Amino acid sequence: MRGLFQWLRDVPHLFAKVTVVYCVAFGSLSSLWALRILSRTGSDPAALLGVILGFFGGELLLLSLKTILKNRKEDNLEQHL
Repeated sequence: MRGLFQWLRDVPHLFAKVTVVYCVAFGSLSSLWALRILSRTGSDPAALLGVILGFFGGELLLLSLKTILKNRKEDNLEQHL
């Protein structure tokens, strides 16, 4: 158990990686679920799918902006030193 915990601590950007995998997997499963609703009932689940994909897309956007802005701040600090 201790080896697993140490291995997890050594993985760089673990939170970002897990977040990306979670958002992509949930978005894909939501799309499949929406297609199933469409094929079984004939109802169009576009509004529901739009909200779900918009939410997880927003999470990915915030994560990428955080990474981009963090790298720019570090670059600016190195240039001034």
